[in-house]
Amino acid sequence: MYTVNGILKTGITIMARTAETRLSEKAYAYLKKAIFEGRLPPGSPLSRRRLAEELDMSAVPVGDAILRLEGEGLIESRPQAGTRVKIATPDEIHGNYVLREALETHSARLFAESADDRFRRRLLAAAKKVDASYATLAGPGAYSGTRRAKAEYVHIAFHMLIAQASKVAVLISEIERSRVLLFNWIFNVSMEFERFPDRWHCYLAEALVNGSPAEAAEAMRRHVRYRQDEVIGRFRALACEETIGSRMVRGPQRRNQR
Repeated sequence: MYTVNGILKTGITIMARTAETRLSEKAYAYLKKAIFEGRLPPGSPLSRRRLAEELDMSAVPVGDAILRLEGEGLIESRPQAGTRVKIATPDEIHGNYVLREALETHSARLFAESADDRFRRRLLAAAKKVDASYATLAGPGAYSGTRRAKAEYVHIAFHMLIAQASKVAVLISEIERSRVLLFNWIFNVSMEFERFPDRWHCYLAEALVNGSPAEAAEAMRRHVRYRQDEVIGRFRALACEETIGSRMVRGPQRRNQR
């Protein structure tokens, strides 16, 4: 039988947990955005105490956010290196490409087989939006880390739309995870923004909407493999450098140093 005090204590405990969860979500969103925009490049050390002070919260929700990002592969903790933004190895990059190719070619095949007209119209519109976002970045003085991150979010949404049409929850989840990891690694390693070929995503969308399942899968395979060797080569070169941490300042940060 509950007493009045017991009910009050339970209510206070629930409220405290809810508040802590909100703070953890805030810290998680802050760290993830900073990583994606290149403000925390690979190798950046992370101090729970300093982050807690910066976000005006205790170290507990910050620690929860860091553990969550570790699970997503964006942060790593090592005995001598401490907690830092993850530095991906060339083998990890290659493995992610292999996984992404397997997942997304099958996703493309399923889209061509069973996507309804609504998803097909949405995909064609999303492809135009992705291509336009990247084209805008290529203009004189238009590049910035924030704009690049926004373009990448649009890019991820395009690929997730293909997966969502399958209505297979585990496939959707795994494709989202592999794309987030690849996005982080490519964004931070790119020394300069390199635009995609014209209508690059429109061509892919048209293949998925109008082609056979086999044609859709092959179009996605070519899409995923684009610049793969170049990206892996960059990481192999970085892995050979003794001061890899200091060399991982890329993209908008490198521009700001000029």
